[in-house]
Amino acid sequence: MITPAPLLTMSGITKRFPGVVALSDVSIELHAGEVLSLVGENGAGKSTLMKILGGVHLPDQGEMRIDGEPVRLSGIGDAKARGIALIHQELMLAPNLDVAGNIFLGSEPLLPLGRLDKQRMNREASTLLGRIGLAVTPTTPLSRLTTGQMQMVEIAKALAMRARIIIMDEPTSSLTPVEAEKLFLIIKDLTASGIAIVYISHRFEEILRITDRITVMRDGRRVGDLRTRDTNHDQLVSMMIGRDFTTRFPVRTGTIGAEILRIDDLQVPGSAAGLSFCVRQGEILGFAGLVGSGRTELMRVLFGVDRPLRGSMRFADADYAPQRPEDAITLGIYLVPEDRKLHGLVLQMSIAQNISLPDIQNYRPRFWLNRRREAEVAHEQLTRQAIKAPSIEQKVVNLSGGNQQKVVLGKWLAMRPRLLILDEPTRGIDVGAKAEIYRNIAALADLGLTILMVSSEMEEVIGLSDRIVVFSQRRISGILGKERFSEQNVMQLMTGAASPVQTQPAH
Repeated sequence: MITPAPLLTMSGITKRFPGVVALSDVSIELHAGEVLSLVGENGAGKSTLMKILGGVHLPDQGEMRIDGEPVRLSGIGDAKARGIALIHQELMLAPNLDVAGNIFLGSEPLLPLGRLDKQRMNREASTLLGRIGLAVTPTTPLSRLTTGQMQMVEIAKALAMRARIIIMDEPTSSLTPVEAEKLFLIIKDLTASGIAIVYISHRFEEILRITDRITVMRDGRRVGDLRTRDTNHDQLVSMMIGRDFTTRFPVRTGTIGAEILRIDDLQVPGSAAGLSFCVRQGEILGFAGLVGSGRTELMRVLFGVDRPLRGSMRFADADYAPQRPEDAITLGIYLVPEDRKLHGLVLQMSIAQNISLPDIQNYRPRFWLNRRREAEVAHEQLTRQAIKAPSIEQKVVNLSGGNQQKVVLGKWLAMRPRLLILDEPTRGIDVGAKAEIYRNIAALADLGLTILMVSSEMEEVIGLSDRIVVFSQRRISGILGKERFSEQNVMQLMTGAASPVQTQPAH
């Protein structure tokens, strides 16, 4: 039940970092029992504001009140003591511990002489797991859980510390539709008990469905506060980007050429059967499927990270059997990975260094790095990808998610690829940055670049692809041509529904 008096108020919050004002005079309020969505483009200040609420940063100006009393959070411990829990997009759990160990990590009940009270931990963990409907035992190793189950453990961890405010950052980005539905039910139960939720997501259909209010941020400022029932998708987008947003997916103008890659009866590690399909020059071939359906495993084999168990591949009319990523890169096949921070970037290096790194040998004509050429290429990609950064010397760790993804794209495009593999290219990216990346993808395909695109967003895979390869239970369940594109047909194939869907042959 939403209370009339605010549980939390943040007034006039300002935060500066070297060379940038991250937040400028931002004020929000949060009521017990409500779900407040915080939306805005990457770099709008959402994460900085939540880190201040979570005790990670101190504001340079402004005031925070809980239950009307001024508070100063000097660290994460202070925030937890006040009942504030932050659930990060990248889950902060220990895979080497069991479920109970993770729930009480840092606040374990102790027996005399400092021994862990495991019986109490397991008993209380069992109660918390029952409250959120997670059917695992407290002694289950965390490493055995799915991503969705781990998300539930994070919520149980917040409940264990008696959280009154739970901040959820992109909570469904790695969940299956079934797991997401379960999360929404848990959120409903939490708010019914008086817990307030701050929900950060780029998925507007979720925001419009489960939230009570929406606070919109742009360029470090609050630009609007709306009741969810009184707004819609287009209004939110216009407020976020400060202009009318008319088209989501660009019109393609190029022509699709001859076959460039053929896969025959290729069995990848963990797959249930051989996979067969082909792709043509200038084509965007989409790959749809639920989380864990086998799409990423296929892309790892195509890029030479893993080896297939059987089958064959041909690229540009020659046998193709990469033993390592260097073999793929030599032929102009590049991968933009699902986890850009872990596999796509060196976060503490600059934009220029990240762009030159995969082709570093060509920046060293003799015994030293050709800094002038490195800068020229980096400036070209900064402009071409519309990367928002003060200079090419900016460390990528300080960029928003959308701009980090543009750097990953830029480093490969600087090497003139022939085939580009995009694994979840817009995961965790705001609507404005998505539109820019969509335009880039379409323009590259129109210029003759072949693109394999894995995406869990139905609109994206339907809006950009020329054909869609649909995975179900680690096998290809169908290939759809444009004339068969619909959410119903894709979902039917993804879930293995009984009713057949007319599909195209593999080649």
